[in-house]
Amino acid sequence: MNRLFALALLATPALAPSIAHGQYVGADDYVVVTTVAEARTQRDEHPVVLQGTLVAKVGHERYRFRDASGDIEVEIDDDEMPRHRPIDASMRVELHGEVDTHRFKPTDIDVDHVRVLPAQ
Repeated sequence: MNRLFALALLATPALAPSIAHGQYVGADDYVVVTTVAEARTQRDEHPVVLQGTLVAKVGHERYRFRDASGDIEVEIDDDEMPRHRPIDASMRVELHGEVDTHRFKPTDIDVDHVRVLPAQ
């Protein structure tokens, strides 16, 4: 019995490093595409992924985004725009960001990442 107890004590530290390095994989780790209509109903800072087109530049780092469900204004920092090619209104893009609600102006999207989608 004492040998089993001693063996268990010796084996425990060897197992601990592998257990300590495990990572949680949950629902937030999966990409779920949201529509503009759905994004407008979400709470502030809710993560969203939108697919559609940037149809117009409406100000410094501000754009009008459109998908099949509607339009919404998005804020994209200049350093988040793809450097390898310019984006025009005919190109489909995927925007990763979060909903930004305001008290006195319409909801918009604060974009963290822009990806150009392949032509269909």
